[in-house]
Amino acid sequence: MKKLPLALRSTLIAAITLAAVGFISGCKSYQFGNPAELPFESIYIKPVTNDSFAPQAQALLSAQIRDAFIRDGRTKLVTSEEEADAVLLVNLTEYDRSAAALQSNDTTTAADFDLTLIAEVSLFNQNKGDYFFQERVIEETSNAYVNNPYSAPVTLATPNTQGFLQSEYQAMPRLTRDLARKIADEVLSPWEPK
Repeated sequence: MKKLPLALRSTLIAAITLAAVGFISGCKSYQFGNPAELPFESIYIKPVTNDSFAPQAQALLSAQIRDAFIRDGRTKLVTSEEEADAVLLVNLTEYDRSAAALQSNDTTTAADFDLTLIAEVSLFNQNKGDYFFQERVIEETSNAYVNNPYSAPVTLATPNTQGFLQSEYQAMPRLTRDLARKIADEVLSPWEPK
């Protein structure tokens, strides 16, 4: 193996050193996570209330909101309102099902539904006795497919439909998970306090 000339080795070492110094100095101001400063340190999440007709959505949404806050890690979840700096209140106000696609052999029967879940979200400031924000409307839409494209070949004995109720039941965790993420983003993102 041939050795590099001394001048080339010195230049190569200087270039690598300069690149390393540039890389390190460029990264020293980088901060992991969201740099937004929250006006509260602890939060109590009240169980979700359901004034809509969304089946079993309040328990799923309550758990998924808590999970979203735990994953973020910037706030401490507490188990009572008295210990919290802020209290999150979520009320499901509307649930809508609408046909998104019709079956090719029967244009009066839906093959795909759009499910829309709407919540009103309020964040109460326990320390001052007023709201950080009140009754913000957050909406999420998902699909429920009645036909199962992965089922066995269709025969009269084994139709290709799973029924709307089953497809709605399967879509509800996805719908509430996405709504929970939007709610957590609304609370944890930078916004103007009063």
